Amino acid sequence: MEKKLYSDHRWWDNPMPKSSLCAECKYWQGFLKCDKYEQGIPDKIRKKSYIGTEDFDEKYCPHRVS
Repeated sequence: MEKKLYSDHRWWDNPMPKSSLCAECKYWQGFLKCDKYEQGIPDKIRKKSYIGTEDFDEKYCPHRVS
């Protein structure tokens, strides 16, 4: 039995990762680093920055600037 190219369900059932809104902020420096948080972005704030999650809060960070 010959399958067509890309016919396997694993090509199409891959869940897309959710991106943090922190990455769009002008203070973002890269992996969990921010100009406003010297010790790294706190988990409490980071968890609220993902759109589509139950913890998402539009005003999750007082420093966020696009």
